[in-house]
Amino acid sequence: MLLNFKRSSLPALGVTTLIMLALFSSVPAAPLFGQTESGSAGAVEGVEGAETTVAPEAQTSDSQPGDMKLTTRFSFYNHGDSGDGNPFLDEALTVVEPVFIFDHTVTDTFAYSLDFHYDYVSSASIDRLSKFPEQSGASADNYVGFDVGGRWKLSDGWKVGAHAGFSDEYDYDSVGFGANASRDIAGKDATVGVSVNAYFDDIRVIQFNGNEAGSETRTSFSTTASWYQVITPKVHGTFGATVSLQDGFLSTAYNGVVIETPGGPSNPTLDNNASGTEFAEVLPDTRMRLALFGRVRTSVSEGKAYELGGRIYSDDWGVTSFSFEPRWYQTLIPGKLDSMARYRFYTQTAADDYEDHFFAAEKFMTQDSDLADLSSHTLGGRLTYHLDNDDSLSFGLDYVLRSDGLDQVLATFAWEHEF
Repeated sequence: MLLNFKRSSLPALGVTTLIMLALFSSVPAAPLFGQTESGSAGAVEGVEGAETTVAPEAQTSDSQPGDMKLTTRFSFYNHGDSGDGNPFLDEALTVVEPVFIFDHTVTDTFAYSLDFHYDYVSSASIDRLSKFPEQSGASADNYVGFDVGGRWKLSDGWKVGAHAGFSDEYDYDSVGFGANASRDIAGKDATVGVSVNAYFDDIRVIQFNGNEAGSETRTSFSTTASWYQVITPKVHGTFGATVSLQDGFLSTAYNGVVIETPGGPSNPTLDNNASGTEFAEVLPDTRMRLALFGRVRTSVSEGKAYELGGRIYSDDWGVTSFSFEPRWYQTLIPGKLDSMARYRFYTQTAADDYEDHFFAAEKFMTQDSDLADLSSHTLGGRLTYHLDNDDSLSFGLDYVLRSDGLDQVLATFAWEHEF
């Protein structure tokens, strides 16, 4: 993908879909509000990636045979470049993404879903590439993805699911597969779950100067174990861990690294006309990650609840991160209008191979701002309006204030229709 967003770090999902996993995920706790949200253990900010937990459907599913639901979502994502990140390159990015999800409960024991998403991406890196004759058609990046999934209830109490998907864009193709299983225990006061996912990517290596350096492959495997627990009648929580491994081409092909030559002539292809020569980013071809996560939601009174969540992450590239996120849920108009407000603090250390300035070539080197030391503060929320028993509208807005000046805005609008 020709934008400053880490396809080497993320599975084959739309950009704003991945961001939404971070922004709007939560512990399912239907008894508190009578509705549920599927959880995500990951965050998309920085290099955390997005690992999906197994939602405890036994606590929340009330679908009947024949029920169908169509979700239509439109998302807008933007971050500018104040110049505080990578001084050599403009990292501005805008993404527009429509998503359509159809879900059908066929019988008491089987349901399936179809997911189609499209991204229109405009970024400074695409504009830069379009100036080279080899990539003159790269005025924008168009990403298309499709996923089909099935869910089964087995006679022995287990619930299992599987999915398969394909995505395609200008310089990237991906095929993904996954499966999950969960089971209620302790008289349905707890649910244990496990999921596995695998993605197989083919990458057209288009470098920062428009040159094409052949093709590469990448494989990504992850597994998540989760535990959902009814702690008290008013307190529910989810805890778990995700381990993932990537192998293959993990650099971002169009990312450059500037080796500076103090006192030398200025380079007009760099954003700040610095003295130096640009080379391709080089990163290790394997990456192991571990994330520990947890969320606890507490009912305060009818229609009111608060939630505390956190995540600790570490990988063998030298990145460690921590996030803490409190949320407040409140029904503003019973049966009609629900709200959620949240704050999120995030901090990470820099990767071992990241440097602000290079003066000589090294085996591995990157100046990617998302691999630098950074912290951020997110403020946001969501309103959900229930038109009737079958239709609801929701609007979400988040603003991310990053220490490197790459502040982010994400707006989402969704319509859900049951029939």
